[in-house]
Amino acid sequence: MSALSARLEPGLDVRLDDYPVDLAWSPDGRQLMVAGGEGRLHRVQLSDGTVTLRGEQAPGLLSVVWQPGGKLVATAGQDGAVRLWDALSDDAGQLVHRGMQWPAGLCFEPKGKALAFAAGKLLRVFGLDGALRTELGHDVNLAQVAWRTSQELVATGNGALFVDRIAPDTEIARHILDGAPLSLAVSPDGRIAANGLQDGMVGFRYLIAQKRSRMSGYDGKVPYIAWSANSRYLATASSGAKEIVVWDFSGKGPEGSEPMELRAHTDRIESLAYSSEGAWLASGGRDGRLVLWKPGPAARGAVLDMPFDMQVLDGPVCLLRWSRDGKHLAAAQSDGRLRLFTLKG
Repeated sequence: MSALSARLEPGLDVRLDDYPVDLAWSPDGRQLMVAGGEGRLHRVQLSDGTVTLRGEQAPGLLSVVWQPGGKLVATAGQDGAVRLWDALSDDAGQLVHRGMQWPAGLCFEPKGKALAFAAGKLLRVFGLDGALRTELGHDVNLAQVAWRTSQELVATGNGALFVDRIAPDTEIARHILDGAPLSLAVSPDGRIAANGLQDGMVGFRYLIAQKRSRMSGYDGKVPYIAWSANSRYLATASSGAKEIVVWDFSGKGPEGSEPMELRAHTDRIESLAYSSEGAWLASGGRDGRLVLWKPGPAARGAVLDMPFDMQVLDGPVCLLRWSRDGKHLAAAQSDGRLRLFTLKG
């Protein structure tokens, strides 16, 4: 693909009878699961735009994830429940867990063999049969969870970051966080856990070198962070911001350096997503703009900080998700509209 001619080509355009709070692509990129804030779980067939109500989880859904390489879908809801669904059938979802707290950080193990989430101060890992495998207790309520390897998880809560191994009798590593985390992203190479914090900072924990760092100067709390596929760049945006701040982790890392600032939005940014293939970054904003970027160094020392393409939609873009092969981008709007784009060039 020629980077200079890259663009997002509009495709499928459907309307749902619920407002999207999360999206999950099938491994083959042919279907999309949409979790609705009023509890409806929709399955969208991308070949013809057919929308099927897969199930409901009242009073509302919080998140949805699709099993890597498989057909299972997991959902977490405001009813305190986690369910497993067969995405290819119309059977009722299997109840895996129900509790008083909202489940947080729902995520499949990288090979799709287990499911993890947080419930209060507990980190829980379930098998695909719905049986509890591991339960790990912590001293703070957990807000985010991410797999680092098939045997290791990173979890964060107020003032703390934990590295948990799911092997029996393994000690939990606890690290200090400088504030309350709003977001967690582990670099694809597993070296760095990044957190966007409520007090206008981004914290980095180097998990192998056992050191930490932080970047300040944001105008507000930082809910949006995303790693590039090669673990070199971390894109961030604070609440209310119109610009994206990108840190370069090559060489000695971003400490003491100036970040790239990407400007194309006229109102606050509401979503960021890096493709899992290549170096494409998408941003969506309250201004209805969907912007395609490829931040990084260019020839002769220049920096690629200009957008490659911009689509202007008829309302705020609240969610962005790339397909696993990086060829398609799903953009959701708060009025229930779902738009699909294909990366061309």
